[in-house]
Amino acid sequence: MRNNNNAIGFISAPSWLDPAPDEFRAITQGKISIQQTFLDPPGFDYSIKSITEIEPHLINAALSLASAGCSLIASPATPFGYMGFDNITKARENLTKIKKTSGVECISSISAIFDLLEINKPQTLALACTYYQDDWKDLWTSFVRASGYEVIASQSLVDQGIRKKTLDEVDYPNSDEICESIKIISKNYPNIDAIIISGSGARTMAITDKLKKISNKLIIAADTALFSIIAKKLNINLPIKL
Repeated sequence: MRNNNNAIGFISAPSWLDPAPDEFRAITQGKISIQQTFLDPPGFDYSIKSITEIEPHLINAALSLASAGCSLIASPATPFGYMGFDNITKARENLTKIKKTSGVECISSISAIFDLLEINKPQTLALACTYYQDDWKDLWTSFVRASGYEVIASQSLVDQGIRKKTLDEVDYPNSDEICESIKIISKNYPNIDAIIISGSGARTMAITDKLKKISNKLIIAADTALFSIIAKKLNINLPIKL
């Protein structure tokens, strides 16, 4: 099928009720054609090992979306964008490989975050890692530092005392928890240039303005960063002000 210049394909993580496609459809008022496919690798368990072995499945999903006519492919799940890669250069090389194989440009929430970092050029960062467990948080911190940025603080909701540590299934943060996290970071690290909110399960569309008022800093969140870069690629306007 021939590509539709205004068609976006979302690659959703296994067993994840991905909010990104519906949110993007809503903020574009249905003017953009949206397709979605789910990754379903055998035995996938969200361990770091499983995530770092996801590439062949990402390629197959991209091929499927490209054949359906999508002109741009987005991978919202943050761990697929940084785990297994030393830095953003290596992560982008992987996205280029997917593009060469599928014939369609592929971006991720992680590449979108770094696109906005390169546009805004902050020097010092704090990482609001929301629901990330320690191993995910540590890998993310190392990735950002290896990509050339000074990370002053890296904290999850558990680190900040907003949540108690649990080994249960991930419970995505609500708006109040995200706002409290940003409030704590802003108070404790007043001299940072920007705060990065990671975890695509942390939805910030509805609270973008509130977060800016709380922090008075540049806020780059995984969900709104991805939407902003999609809009830039498709040359459309979105009601997002970063």
